[in-house]
This record gives sequence, structure tokens and C-alpha cells, in this order.
Amino acid sequence: MNPTLTTALHILWTFSQLSVLGFGGGKGIIPQMHRDVVVTYTWVTNDQFTQFYTIGKLVPGPTTIFAALIGYAAMPSQPLLGASIAAIGMFVPSSAIMVVVDLLWERFSASPWRPIISHGLAPAIVGLVWASVWTISHGTPSGIVPYAVTAIVAVLMLRTSLSAPLLIVLSGVVGIIALR
Repeated sequence: MNPTLTTALHILWTFSQLSVLGFGGGKGIIPQMHRDVVVTYTWVTNDQFTQFYTIGKLVPGPTTIFAALIGYAAMPSQPLLGASIAAIGMFVPSSAIMVVVDLLWERFSASPWRPIISHGLAPAIVGLVWASVWTISHGTPSGIVPYAVTAIVAVLMLRTSLSAPLLIVLSGVVGIIALR
């Protein structure tokens, strides 16, 4: 089989699976995405993954849009095709499922199972978000400055109403100045 076609199919299959697993928000699939694209297929490096994730946080829309950047990097001979396939795989399957689930959710609006399901999924989603934080932390520089910036940003996020994009930009500026 043509290597470009093989890569394209792997991209589509990988991101389609991640799409279906990404209930409760895309942050829950970051560890699996990292394993798939950095370790299994080596489409991007650990540093690239972290950089692409950061870009995904800065642009409007879902964070998982950075899947398109991974697809772009995975197919250097046809980067726009790779980006398109990754984006389709990342968003079409979950969107189709959500349309069906929404129709069922509304149909069974009086069911006593609705709050039980909602409360039951909450701890799993929190665990998946923390697993994402742990995975992303492996692609960051170590040392006093990065640890201090991380601690300060965490405190500011928890104690103030400063927006995440502003804190990302400010910490990026600090990083550029202190780590060059």
C-alpha cells in the first residue's frame, strides 16, 4: 500500500478513536493522544506535542484543534491533507455521537437516571483532566524558573479571575526572557 495512504488512514483511525473517547472535554484524551502520536507513530516529538497543545489553548475553539497540527507534521509531503484528515477524525465522529445522544437525552428528560449518570461521570472526567496535566508536564523545561512560573500561574488561576489566555501569554513572555 502507498505509504502516504497508510499514514493518512492511521491518522484518521487514531483521531477517530480519540474523538469517540473524548467525552467530557478533550483534555481527557491528551495522555492517549500523546502515547499514540509521540510514542506509537512518532509523528511528532514530545516537545512538538507540548508546543502544539499550547497553540491549541491559545486559539479560539476546542483545545483538541491541535490535532490538525499533528496531522500537518505527520504528513510532510502533503501537510494540508494530513491536517484535514486529523481534524475530520478528531471532530466528525464525536459530533455525530453527540447529536444522537442529545436526541436521546431530550427524549428521556424525565428519567431518574439522568442525574445519576451525570454525577457518576464527574469523577472520571476530573481524573482524565489530571492525567492530561501530568502528560503535558513531561514536555516542559525543568528548573527553578519553569517551576516558579507554573506555581504562580496555578495560584493565579485558583485565586483570581485572570483569564487563561492572558496567563499563558504572560508566562510565555517570562519564559522567553528568562530561558533564552
